[in-house]
Amino acid sequence: MTYRIETTDPITGKSLDHLMDMPYVIENLDDDNLVIYFESEQNRDKYLEDPTEHKLEHY
Repeated sequence: MTYRIETTDPITGKSLDHLMDMPYVIENLDDDNLVIYFESEQNRDKYLEDPTEHKLEHY
């Protein structure tokens, strides 16, 4: 199983340098998992409402 990490918040487009204690989501795509980090819980919740509305910049 592979994990990739996305450190650009898909809501704000801001690249995150500090990931410890930041909210995240794990998207499962077959044998490939993508960990997406967010600046805030609000951004994560907004993303979870409709992930297709928020494109990842560095996927």
